[in-house]
Amino acid sequence: MSQRVIGLDVGSHAITAAELKLGKNGAVTVMKFGQIALRPGAVTCGEVVDVLEVSAALKRLWREAGFSSKKVVVGVGNQRVIVRPADMPAMPEKDLRSAVEFQAQELIPIPLEEAILDYQVLERYMGNGGTEMLKVLIVAAQRDMVSRLLVALDEAGLTASIVDLVPFALLRALADASGFGDIDGEDVGAEAIVSVGSGVTTMIVHEYGIPKFIRTIMLGSHDITQAIAEELDITADEAEGIKRQVTVGVEDGDVVDKARVAVKRRTALFVDEIIGSLDFHTNQVGNAGVKRIILTGGGRRVPGIAERLSEALDAPVSVGLPFSRFELGRLGLNDHQLRDAEDLAAVALGFGLAGRPVEKGARRLSLMPPEVGERREQQKQFATVAAGLILFMGGLFYVWQGKAGSADEARMRADQEETRLAKLQSDVAELGPVAEFERVVDGRQQLVQSALGTDISWSKVIQEVATVMPDDIWLQSFVGIAPQDGSPGRFTVTGHGSDHTSSARWLLRLDALESVSGLWLPSSVRKAKGEFGELSEVTFSSSGELTLRAASGRIERYLAISGHDVNDGSTEAEDEATGSDE
Repeated sequence: MSQRVIGLDVGSHAITAAELKLGKNGAVTVMKFGQIALRPGAVTCGEVVDVLEVSAALKRLWREAGFSSKKVVVGVGNQRVIVRPADMPAMPEKDLRSAVEFQAQELIPIPLEEAILDYQVLERYMGNGGTEMLKVLIVAAQRDMVSRLLVALDEAGLTASIVDLVPFALLRALADASGFGDIDGEDVGAEAIVSVGSGVTTMIVHEYGIPKFIRTIMLGSHDITQAIAEELDITADEAEGIKRQVTVGVEDGDVVDKARVAVKRRTALFVDEIIGSLDFHTNQVGNAGVKRIILTGGGRRVPGIAERLSEALDAPVSVGLPFSRFELGRLGLNDHQLRDAEDLAAVALGFGLAGRPVEKGARRLSLMPPEVGERREQQKQFATVAAGLILFMGGLFYVWQGKAGSADEARMRADQEETRLAKLQSDVAELGPVAEFERVVDGRQQLVQSALGTDISWSKVIQEVATVMPDDIWLQSFVGIAPQDGSPGRFTVTGHGSDHTSSARWLLRLDALESVSGLWLPSSVRKAKGEFGELSEVTFSSSGELTLRAASGRIERYLAISGHDVNDGSTEAEDEATGSDE
């Protein structure tokens, strides 16, 4: 019997979904496919920012594409997802989870209480002295980032069955796992898949389908659009249109010629970052060199990327064609439309393939929050108990009807009910202390709500500031003040820049953040540097207020947890209330 799985890719510019039919014989058919554009800023650097905008777009996509299910496989891949390899002694599965958590404390730069952690065993091998070893890939993702994605799905009426990794999806959809090398098999090489998105570029290097290196860099085609906008002093929307003219090879016009120079300059820096990452992998002991590169993603069409990669790495570069690997149903797309969609389809198709059953003894990595799985299991158990209770009550009713004519039996049942009523009254009396306990818990919950009501996620604020901060500015200090006595939280920074325009760009960039307001630049002082004053540097200070967007959201998480798992109502909740995100 065939199985249907929907892979869903929430990108910076568009949401893409593909419904696959997985046959028992290994055949895969793309039954439905759809894409819908997103408003700029709804998803930034691979992270959902505007939950309502994303959920509205998902509803439109499901309505227009007509997918057969609301259960999907999604994934994440950005700077808040950390992937680290580790070599560990072979051990039973029940012990491996604890060993991974211990190892993660050293390898993962995220507090484990703020992360969702999982792992994947890549291979087994014999170490020194004949000891069996495991090559394990440890993955950690910021909990709040994954939660926002799941909330957007929930608002759209969708349910995630797996939270996968974008690099793994690219591997499934595009990788050649057969291996390649010379005729004697000695010069075996690795294959690199490079997906160039709007704000995120994802790389995965594999050998025979086994991941060897994963890297995500916060650069993409949007940086090239920004370079055009700065070069020509135009808006980002105007720059995007001119970039497309450069991409398709428009020859005429001074504006296009100037844009082409800006594209070439920024592309060189962008590609150098990719090359540096791949060189880092190759230079590690035991890693094979990259012998082939597959290029995909909406930004791969920028001129010069493929040529420069091929020249620098001395390896052929080919364009990823994921649709060629599948049978295609009636998608309603002509060949030209399919080709345009193909650059954005690989991740969604790869997520869909994650729905295939795993081999016996293997496990599927998923960054689904544990509390979500526990809640679903509780709901499933409740549904099972409810169904059993209904059947039981139906059986009792049938028996009662069969014996309704017997007065003696009726009197006997009446006596039994009286006994049962007396027992229930006794139980009610015993439950009195429970009600009192619930009142105590409610009081403590109000205390926690009061403590967490003004809690600020300083790590999120600093990450957002770092994301939009101009390249020619470096900060000397960042001081944050939490809300007090009804006043909003504030922050103050001191920093340095190249000139006064650096200070101005600082204000413009931060003004785009929804977590800050009331930006102010009290001072911006230019100082000459160098023996003859030929260089300059600006020292500035800036301040601003925090909005509700800067809140940590820990109050919602606390309420969600306390609503399902109330213990003694004290220690854990109070510790959470007094914690800090700084």
